[in-house]
Amino acid sequence: MFNNHAILRKAAAVLSGVAVLFSMAACGSGSSSGSSSSSALEQVKSAGKIVFATEGTYAPFSYHDSKTNELTGYDVEVAKAIAKELGVKAEFAEGSFDSLLAGVDAKKYDTVADQISATDERKAKYDFTEPYTYSYGVVVTPKGNPKGVKTFDDVKGLKAAETGTSNWNKTAQQKGATIVQVNDFGQAVDALSTGRADVTLNDGLAALDYLKQKPNANIEIAVKSEKTPAAQLPFRKGSDDLVKAVNEAIAKLQKDGTLTKISDKYFGEDFSQQ
Repeated sequence: MFNNHAILRKAAAVLSGVAVLFSMAACGSGSSSGSSSSSALEQVKSAGKIVFATEGTYAPFSYHDSKTNELTGYDVEVAKAIAKELGVKAEFAEGSFDSLLAGVDAKKYDTVADQISATDERKAKYDFTEPYTYSYGVVVTPKGNPKGVKTFDDVKGLKAAETGTSNWNKTAQQKGATIVQVNDFGQAVDALSTGRADVTLNDGLAALDYLKQKPNANIEIAVKSEKTPAAQLPFRKGSDDLVKAVNEAIAKLQKDGTLTKISDKYFGEDFSQQ
């Protein structure tokens, strides 16, 4: 015969164990939700730092000083100034352009300081600050402009050297160019020099700085666009309070002349506002 008392004792033990598991799960869930409930600004303040992703190879915005090898540039100094206004330290993580926003998605970085333009596609995915740079786009060709490019529309049917996820890549495609993918502006220039590409669309300030550093480079600026908002800081959706705090910092830095001073240092004129 079955021992009913023994069966009842085993059932009670099982039920007790299940109750403990549910209790532990409930405690874990509560702890997790408490952690995730802290705002983006609170998390930055708690960490004592804000992590900016940047290329480190994109002069004059983000590059290494040839004498000290220290990371510097317009975007780097602006990022440090913003972090100071927030009362935290600016930390930088370097990578290829196409990996920067992916790192924000993966929560490896808080944002990107690398001349990120707020395209409609990106706005659907990220919360953007107000602009901290105003610039213009250019079409760069080999010296002599062998394809006779006079407008952005003239890149139709040509090979354009562009990084994979840049807004210039998208513009080139919209204008009918075939993309030759590169990792940075230096590789784009190499593609023009070797004939792998006919043009590259990029930021005018980057092109001017490259020609300043390498006046004998076999390239020229064939086309310039109007001056427009060029760079904003992207944050993951839901970072409203952090974006607000950064916007307040940008406004203060524009008003007190800090951004103008940084812009003058790297560009020789003020590109921090229209």
